[in-house]
Amino acid sequence: MPECTLIRLFQCSAPGYTWSMASEPLSLALPAPAAACQAAPSTANALPARGLALAAVTVLCWASAFPAIRIAVRGFGPLEVAFLRASAAGLALGAIAVVRREGLPALRDLPVLAGLGLVGHSLYTATLSLGQTRIPAATASFLIASAPIWMVLIGRLTGTERVTRWGMAGLLVSLTGVLLISLGRGGALRLNRYALVVLGAAVLQAVYSMGQRPVLARCSGLQMVTFAALFAALGFLPWSGRALAQFAQAGAGPRGAVLFLGVVPTAVGYWTWAGANRHLRASAAGSFLYLVPPVALLLGWAVLGETPTALALGGGLLVIAGVAMVQRLGRTGRSRERAA
Repeated sequence: MPECTLIRLFQCSAPGYTWSMASEPLSLALPAPAAACQAAPSTANALPARGLALAAVTVLCWASAFPAIRIAVRGFGPLEVAFLRASAAGLALGAIAVVRREGLPALRDLPVLAGLGLVGHSLYTATLSLGQTRIPAATASFLIASAPIWMVLIGRLTGTERVTRWGMAGLLVSLTGVLLISLGRGGALRLNRYALVVLGAAVLQAVYSMGQRPVLARCSGLQMVTFAALFAALGFLPWSGRALAQFAQAGAGPRGAVLFLGVVPTAVGYWTWAGANRHLRASAAGSFLYLVPPVALLLGWAVLGETPTALALGGGLLVIAGVAMVQRLGRTGRSRERAA
């Protein structure tokens, strides 16, 4: 999919994500000397190097999607990018599923998976690609980082989320950041409709993340993301002819970028994220997702020479700060359990 933000909520917005928290075995022991007791926490709290490496690779994969889309739209239309990305992702994930001998999802889940593919892959990628025809990679990544906020708002409206006063404050901080990004253009305060398009992609990602929760109770994350991607490609099949024609005419950069989008941010990103969550605590793994927008900013500068405006950068920092407030302080224990 798409690109797949933040702590527990943002973990659910990552395509194909499933929880895997292993508890440590309990043991009884005689009281130890004071020195040994003081040394134990540092060993117990040490984070596995393998898990840290996998989480870092995931951040790099997901952050790279934003500059890759900027390159892809130079040779393809937004709908064609969506079809080609979903096709490449479906093939790559299908190969992984065959190697792992994954079973097929239940028939009753196929309509839901088709809907998730349409919302979270096809429409998400098409909408994000349309917005990124005019929006820099870093700015787009900051706006997509607001997806957990829309999840909380949707949950609040539907009665599935309980938000504290700190949570409401965090929502206001993030929405202020979104407003600054949407208004900042060329140093002036003017409404940027392409920023609003990217914001629509963030809302689609929020809907996708909330919609996948019931499915993940019945099938694996790999099954879900694989079939969602395949259904996404089928849904945009009417644009396949134009996509292939554009592929024949596009340069090497856009061609490579659109294939890269399906293989690296979607397939490889899912694979490394699942591995990271097997080795790290949920909170430790989720904290890495705060790094996606800053890494996207660095990649956009290094690969494309893009530099966001001060207003967009300030708004992006507010978005991340607000999401952090909601995740850390703004939700009740019952809401957190439900989000997991």
